[in-house]
Amino acid sequence: MPRKAIFTEVMAVVERRIAEGDYMLKDLPGERKLAEEVGVSYMTARKAVLKLIEKQVLTRRPNGSLVVHPDLASDKAVAQVALLTPAYPSPHLLHCRLEITRAAEQAGVQLRPVEFMHWYDPVVKEALGGSDGVLLIPSTEPIPGPLLKEFALPEHKAVFFDSDMTEHDLPSIRLFARSHISKLLDHLWGLGHRRIDCLNAQGHNHEIERRVSHWRDWLERRGGRGELWDAPAEPFEDPIACAHQAMRQVLEKPGQERGAVVCTTQPAALGAIRACHDVGVRVGVDVSICTINNEPTGRYFVPSLTGLEMPDVAPLLKRCFAWFADPDAEWQGDLRVVPTRPILFPGESTGPAPGK
Repeated sequence: MPRKAIFTEVMAVVERRIAEGDYMLKDLPGERKLAEEVGVSYMTARKAVLKLIEKQVLTRRPNGSLVVHPDLASDKAVAQVALLTPAYPSPHLLHCRLEITRAAEQAGVQLRPVEFMHWYDPVVKEALGGSDGVLLIPSTEPIPGPLLKEFALPEHKAVFFDSDMTEHDLPSIRLFARSHISKLLDHLWGLGHRRIDCLNAQGHNHEIERRVSHWRDWLERRGGRGELWDAPAEPFEDPIACAHQAMRQVLEKPGQERGAVVCTTQPAALGAIRACHDVGVRVGVDVSICTINNEPTGRYFVPSLTGLEMPDVAPLLKRCFAWFADPDAEWQGDLRVVPTRPILFPGESTGPAPGK
């Protein structure tokens, strides 16, 4: 079979990049730059560009720069959306990204994941200026005040995901409402637990602080008791290891009362379960452990992990995508978007309080 001409391979590269949104946040390269990127001669890159112009994939501005042809752009996705996430990966971030990607595909939205190292990373402003809208999962680093104000400017459309920034007039998707967290705590109470401690190994942000605050409020209303064991990991640290160390120290305290432990995230629960195993404490029998944010893998652990599971994000994102798609639209309804019902998985990691 005869090999395709090299210039057609270059054309395929450019067309794939356009389809994947690679030029959402940056300009198309000129022929010389394209030749360097793909590893071909200038003449080969130029021939590919001329063919793409002929196909009405590209067009050239009066200053000579290349852009996607307006006819092709009119047939593009209903909206081009940047998904801003912290550069340090975690199972939760990966799960969020997967679910958001699926929802975007269902809605005909072109999604471009972008990772940022810090809030003054240039990609943050590039995402704001180069897309129809931004979905943002914040890091544990506090957001600078001037940047918060910029997110809220009318010319930008930013929605926070798994965080609540409505106090700054920013639309926010909260995955676990207070009533959902109450359902998890009520489950422990129904098992007879009157001591419910809270373990956190995640870096502090609005969402983690909200979960801890609600646990405190709920305990006070119920008349229960419990302690906060706070061992926040740095962005580059493993929260499982931090939780393991914190839980191990608690378990080795002489006379430490055991009951139930609600963890702010699944990694904290994993570290706690391992610490129990290390010292011979039976999870689900001697101590109950659960998590506010249970990843899909939680069902398959031994013991299976009790926790709140992520809701279907597609209905939560529907309003966001409609807002992004219409450049003249204003946000409709409550700034805070929450799922209608909690999804509680009652696993083997929780059982009746000792003596019940």
